[in-house]
Amino acid sequence: MSPPKIPSVVVRGLEPEAAVSSIARDRPSQPPWSRILLGLAIAGPALWLGGVPSIVVPGFCALVLALWIRLCTRSEQPLRVPSGAFIGLFAAGLTLLQWMPLPLFVRELLAPGLTAKVAAALTGSGATAWPGISPVPGDSALEAARLLALTGLFVGAAQLSWRVSAGLVALAGSLVALIGLTQAAFGVEAIYGLYQPLQVDPTVTPALLTTFVNANHQAGLFLLGIFSAGALAVHMRLQGRTAADAALVGRLRERRLAALAALAIQGAALLLSLSRAAIVALAVVAPVALMLAWRNGPVPAGRSRSRDPEGRLWLQRGALAAGLGLLALVVARQGAWAELATLWHVNEAETKFRIASDAVALINLSPVLGVGRGAFLDLFPAVDSRPLGVVHTHLESAPAAMLIEWGPVGGSLIALGLLWWWIAAVYSTGSGRHVSARRVALCGPLALAIHNLADFNLEFLGVAAPLCALAGALSERRGFFRAPARPAILVGGLSLAGAAALALWAQPYTWQNRTAGDAAVASGDMSPEAAQRMRPLDASLHILLAQRALEIEDWAQARARATVASELQPANSDAWLRRAHAARELGDAAESASALARTLATMRHPPDLDLTRYLLGRYPNAEELAPLMPKELAPWTVVMESLIAEAPAYAAILAAARSQVDGREPPVLHMQVRLALALDNPSLALHYARLLRVLAPHEVHSHLLLARALESQRVPRERELQHDLEEALAQSLITDPAQIALLEEKLLGSYLRDGQPDALARARDLLPRLLARPGDRAALQRRHALERALAQAGR
Repeated sequence: MSPPKIPSVVVRGLEPEAAVSSIARDRPSQPPWSRILLGLAIAGPALWLGGVPSIVVPGFCALVLALWIRLCTRSEQPLRVPSGAFIGLFAAGLTLLQWMPLPLFVRELLAPGLTAKVAAALTGSGATAWPGISPVPGDSALEAARLLALTGLFVGAAQLSWRVSAGLVALAGSLVALIGLTQAAFGVEAIYGLYQPLQVDPTVTPALLTTFVNANHQAGLFLLGIFSAGALAVHMRLQGRTAADAALVGRLRERRLAALAALAIQGAALLLSLSRAAIVALAVVAPVALMLAWRNGPVPAGRSRSRDPEGRLWLQRGALAAGLGLLALVVARQGAWAELATLWHVNEAETKFRIASDAVALINLSPVLGVGRGAFLDLFPAVDSRPLGVVHTHLESAPAAMLIEWGPVGGSLIALGLLWWWIAAVYSTGSGRHVSARRVALCGPLALAIHNLADFNLEFLGVAAPLCALAGALSERRGFFRAPARPAILVGGLSLAGAAALALWAQPYTWQNRTAGDAAVASGDMSPEAAQRMRPLDASLHILLAQRALEIEDWAQARARATVASELQPANSDAWLRRAHAARELGDAAESASALARTLATMRHPPDLDLTRYLLGRYPNAEELAPLMPKELAPWTVVMESLIAEAPAYAAILAAARSQVDGREPPVLHMQVRLALALDNPSLALHYARLLRVLAPHEVHSHLLLARALESQRVPRERELQHDLEEALAQSLITDPAQIALLEEKLLGSYLRDGQPDALARARDLLPRLLARPGDRAALQRRHALERALAQAGR
């Protein structure tokens, strides 16, 4: 007797898409390894310093390889390969081609300017460059491995439900946000309490510190997480409309609340990240997502839309919008609106797009295949029209970076391919309740694309991995290819294993490990030729080699390396100084003087004591140094800072020479006041200070120097000092709160020195305002010291 047939049960709301979910294909008796590995690949880099360390890449390749093997072996069904995967394969192949050794004639044909630049940099060094197009083979190899692994993740995520990837992205963003908020709550100023990013000063940078070393990058992850959480909430709302089981409805409501909580947490963290581009992207895309989210879904048969409780949610929607608006307002008071307001500053926008505009000149070096992924660091300083003393490791515009590092043709094809993928995904989202939810999720990549018009967070796995996983899961429902499991595990497995090996090979040669490479060269563990082979256009390496040549008195080699460094980085004062010294030893006085003038003109910080004494020893007569001093006031002021401390009389001669040309320029007057004070000439200091205050009344240093000049008089003139500071504060000549606090500190100190009852009464009136102003730790310590002194004076 045959067993009775079990009738099939069709549950409303379950689409055929569930057939590809990991739950359906993993054995119930085993953990869901596919989802576990996918979650590690998505969240791991974000939790590991945002994926910035280069060692993250081989680990990520290994994770994707494990996920690939799991997906290929859990079932005999073929893998679903979205057509968008070919965009990733093209980008990875193009980057690999930039790294691959090629014959010289091919390199001269494809990248004539870049090949000639590398050859010129190594002339006379005895080194030969890596025979590839890219001048940074380590960085290009690492990027090729990263792109190949991201493509594997893209395909792997396409095998699972889109809700799995969206949930994992939302979870990753929430974890990062919660870690940042917890660190802020406990006053922790280091990531995990252990790692302090060198470029982040907590007293200057008020942005939320999470697991990322760059607040702009974490904002990119939050954008993806916000829209992923919103999509899940929409999906569960619409699924609840069609569910008849009360228990299922309750579970969906709880999960929806969890998704909305994730959205709120990441929204707050995004605003606290103070990323202007991310806030603008959220403001542009969020209304579109809300329109999609509030569309009415299908109503089950037999249920009237007008009687459906979900049809009358406007009060709840209004309350939700008001709550999110209030949250945004409270969080934005921490600085988000002030940061966003700087978008209207012309200088801010001009500087951002000027860098991209200057970088376009690099296309001429390699117009076919681009200059190579990662080469921007070494190549941009030579074309920077207005160097600001800042190291630009990446171009802060993803489209511009594509055109320059992949070439106009390759970069355009990749950019247009990504646009085509997004449009195809939007218009092939299937039918039913998934349409609105999937399109809300697709708003995340759209917002991130807008964000990356002015950022480069896609360069790192902390953002790129969640994006590729979400994109793969949301890829078009039609037009994909099917890859048999056995050939896929062979081809994909070998490719990902090769990517991991390539990433490990690249580790010593990446830009993050250059300091270790320089140390190896300095200690003799690595030969200069080996270092130059992998970094032929690294100015810092050529400066190091020039210094070594100076130490062994190889003047010709020192001048050659310093000349290359000064051409690669025309604004690097270290390169020009070594060039000047080598030229002097070779007897070329004209080049030495010219190079020394460029050294001083490119100063961004006061010279150290050794350089100051070198200048004083080489030019004992100040009139000899005066013609070589910078023409621009900013570097002139920087050089004068060190001379005032070491030789004020010498500096006074230089200031007098400058006064004949720019005698009424505030920076020159500033120096004159300080020099007069250093030379114990209070009358002259007061004269220059009064003139400075007239010419620059809105500069805080004008008022502070006048106060110092009045304090230095033989008979201190406290009442006059108090009148001047009170007048400056009353007329609101200074508007910055931190600068106002400096004036108030000076005024409070004068009241205490005065000691008269009326002065102490004014001090007690001023103290609460001063204590309420924000400040760093040193400022707060000064103010509390004044508070204690005032308390003692009142006894």
